[in-house]
Amino acid sequence: MVITVELRKLYKYPFETVVDSHLNKYPTPLEQNITAVRTAEENTDLSTGIIYRRRIATCKNVIPAFLRQISSLKTASIYLEEESWLDKRRRTMSIKSRCLTWAKYATLKEESMFKASQENPNW
Repeated sequence: MVITVELRKLYKYPFETVVDSHLNKYPTPLEQNITAVRTAEENTDLSTGIIYRRRIATCKNVIPAFLRQISSLKTASIYLEEESWLDKRRRTMSIKSRCLTWAKYATLKEESMFKASQENPNW
């Protein structure tokens, strides 16, 4: 079974502010289910200037207790991987996220694209 959802959101802020907010939004006291985010890899392609980052997020397992009776769901933490490609020249950032914890059972992934607005280059 495949489920695809597409959402579009216009942030009326400069591209750099939106990218910075995304990269620094966790951990925070406002979202206690995400306990840590660490950068596992970061490098810059010298020919294109594109910055590649691979980050691992540690999240509390919020699956209801009755489902955690299943051995594969009985884990304290869930791990997510996020890869991003930031192109400052073109003012775009592409992001791919996936769940690592249950990867052998199911695929859960998210793809996002941030880019400067065509309507207003200041946001």
